[in-house]
Amino acid sequence: MNLKRLAATVLAALLLLSSLSGCGRVAEEPLEGPAVTPDASVTEPPITTLAPDTTTEATTTEPVTTTEPVTTTEATTTAATTTAAATEATTKKTSKDDYTVEPMSATMYATMSLNVRKGPSTDFDRIGALAEGEQVTVTGRASTGWYEINYKDGTKGFVSNLYLSTDKPAAAVTKPAVTTSDEYDEYENLDGEDEVENVPEGGNVSQQNNSSGDQTQNSAPTTALSEGWVQNNACGYMYNLFTEDRFKNALTKIATAIEGMQSSVNIGEYVSSDEAGEIASNLVHMAGTGYCYFNCVSDRTGTNLSLSYYCSTLSEAQEMVRALNAKTGEILAGCSGMSEYNKVKYIYEYLCRNVVYGGKYDASTYGPICDGGATCLGYAKATFYLLSRAGFDVVYGVGRGLGDMHAWVKVKINGNWYNVDTGWGDPDGNASKDDSNYLNYDFLCVTDQYMKETRLAVFDLSRYFKSPSATSTDLNWYYLNGCLATTYEDGINIISKQVESAAKDTDSQYVYIRLQFTTDDVFKQFNEHFSLKTIQSEIVKPITSKRVANSKISDASNEVKRTRSMTIRMRKG
Repeated sequence: MNLKRLAATVLAALLLLSSLSGCGRVAEEPLEGPAVTPDASVTEPPITTLAPDTTTEATTTEPVTTTEPVTTTEATTTAATTTAAATEATTKKTSKDDYTVEPMSATMYATMSLNVRKGPSTDFDRIGALAEGEQVTVTGRASTGWYEINYKDGTKGFVSNLYLSTDKPAAAVTKPAVTTSDEYDEYENLDGEDEVENVPEGGNVSQQNNSSGDQTQNSAPTTALSEGWVQNNACGYMYNLFTEDRFKNALTKIATAIEGMQSSVNIGEYVSSDEAGEIASNLVHMAGTGYCYFNCVSDRTGTNLSLSYYCSTLSEAQEMVRALNAKTGEILAGCSGMSEYNKVKYIYEYLCRNVVYGGKYDASTYGPICDGGATCLGYAKATFYLLSRAGFDVVYGVGRGLGDMHAWVKVKINGNWYNVDTGWGDPDGNASKDDSNYLNYDFLCVTDQYMKETRLAVFDLSRYFKSPSATSTDLNWYYLNGCLATTYEDGINIISKQVESAAKDTDSQYVYIRLQFTTDDVFKQFNEHFSLKTIQSEIVKPITSKRVANSKISDASNEVKRTRSMTIRMRKG
């Protein structure tokens, strides 16, 4: 964090300590999504630094948008402001969660890009954002320590008390604020330049470490460590779900080491050896989401972690980050103005269509977004980063897939949480060999129970952070598209209707008939009877001669990934 921003934050905290004795203070995450609404006519990415010449971008295919669940996009306006001094008034009661709000009136400024929420904590939904330096009118002080503000047109919102200051920034801010979490906007300072400005550019990794290999130079107390990594890695929402500050401190120290490309870091002052192992295996990817030059924890001795990278100098790392942010802006510009569901679907489809398994940067966010290749961890990081930068609340999920470690994300859409797994949604094998447009929707917006049923294990990390529950089936792709069958007869009706519709398509070489069953027993019964030959003779032939069922895709033979789904590919007759 640069000195100017740090000073503003400290002044804001001192102001609160002097006027809010005994008032609880809850630190909200810096804005994990962008803070500026772009002009729709602007097509260039929101980063002025060009991607490195050595980066070869994968050929991309734009996802097809749908008109499935649509949410209203609110109009953008600037919050009204006043300059009245703070006043004392009678505390007024609110009707939710037993917090109180003490009326006041003051003009303050955001010390960094900052989320605006419906209530005074991160438990409430995000309704928009403030840009760094933006002026707002504070109308109240909640018992949690957060400020109530005039957000737009008199609408009340709440922001963290730690990121507002009465000190006016030196330069006026001309960028408007985000108005809803359903808007994609331009963003800034994502390459961590402020946080690494005191490290010699182009310095070799070995120059940033001491000779002991056990305790790094950045072993100062947490208060001396920058938390700018939270914003740079777009993980503010998840960061605030952690159950203990010591886990946050450990991650902050790791992230600071990654920021300076140190070869090792010791987190023994915060966690035990066992905890360090779990953090290294299941949580360290938080710090490597935006810091896309980070590869992995390559070795561990107790609480000392060895860190590996995809490049050898800070200048190379910064170029990778700049390229990542430029490409991220380009991708997300394609879903600006869509509903929340369609944005998530767009990102899912984009990654499934444009990324292949493997590659030089396969475990990095850079791999799938800039280089076109990834393992499941790379897919998860890219999904997390794109969704978070698009304004969504996102957390990681981790478990064991078909034997190895596997990662995915959870995202909140219209108030409900859903699992999204692009690593397993990405089509492979014969299904996509003949048709690059084929997509698998088995892992778009599914429940926690579904995730448990389709892999060896879902890890319980509740000791470290409070993962939200995903129980809603409202946005399940099969449910939304009328392809979810509860009985054997349902399956026949669903296939028949889709074949009738497919017969009207005279242009596409291939069309797909899809259905999913709610129970294993009915799926097994249906799958055993309807072979490809039976589907053709009993269903397709009586309806049309224009299409022929030439491929059947199901997971009946997979002992782990049992999605209870079936896809029939039909070619022109």
